[in-house]
Amino acid sequence: MSGQYHRPHRWAWFLERPGYMRFMVRELTSFFVGGYLVVFLITLARLGGGEAAFAEWVAALASPGWMAAHIVALVAAVWHAVTWFAAVPQAMPIYLGEERLPAPIAAIVMGYGPWLTVTAVIVWWVLR
Repeated sequence: MSGQYHRPHRWAWFLERPGYMRFMVRELTSFFVGGYLVVFLITLARLGGGEAAFAEWVAALASPGWMAAHIVALVAAVWHAVTWFAAVPQAMPIYLGEERLPAPIAAIVMGYGPWLTVTAVIVWWVLR
């Protein structure tokens, strides 16, 4: 006997509490984000392969199946970002003197503000 105790648990332990479920959904979104990054790398490779290869790939990405995958990846990325911005003030609080900045304001300062700023700059650059 090794002397170590292994507490048994069910395979669906994360279904026991809503917080655990939200955690697992957040972790699952990272697979969709990672998969979309693979698609992005393939797109860059096709771009390097010439205009015809890139045009063929972009046409394939416009199919209904790929459009659904784009929407799922977008929703997963937004959910991942929102839950991350909510968690950051808990792990890295901001203090102004002796007072702790409230979590919603810290999430805006450290997450949503920069996210919206970068998005606005990209939209401005694309539409100029």
